[in-house]
Amino acid sequence: MTLNVGDKAPDFTVTSTDRDSFNLYEQLKDGPILLNFYVGDFGINCTNYMGKFIEQYARLESTGVRMVAINNDSLDSHKMFKDRLGAPFEFLHDAAKTAAKEYGAIVGPGFMVTGFTNREFYLIDKDGIIRFIWRSPEPKVLPEFDDIIKGIESSL
Repeated sequence: MTLNVGDKAPDFTVTSTDRDSFNLYEQLKDGPILLNFYVGDFGINCTNYMGKFIEQYARLESTGVRMVAINNDSLDSHKMFKDRLGAPFEFLHDAAKTAAKEYGAIVGPGFMVTGFTNREFYLIDKDGIIRFIWRSPEPKVLPEFDDIIKGIESSL
């Protein structure tokens, strides 16, 4: 399944580092969310790009958007990763990769991390509509914070 800008975002409910349960549509009542699918906790690439996002997180917040990070690593791993990074956003535990599959955010065949959650960003407005998408064409391609912010700003 490939989602596009303008599509209704699939709803999901998972556990979170900040609350017992995170339901996307319930959380959208508080404003737009940037859903950040990523490969794995403590990986060098994920650590590096998330660190850059954290350094400039106030700029993201100034757009009125909250970011959440999601993959299938354990909730304990997420909590340790969040603490190590000092991340101001919550991490979501997508145990069976249900959300990743619904969004099509799975690394395809031919890569060392085939079947893992891919690096992808979905800006979802308060009505549940996808307004911006950034997808890594292959696992080694990392997002640039400025590209994500420009995409958000031009989409709101």
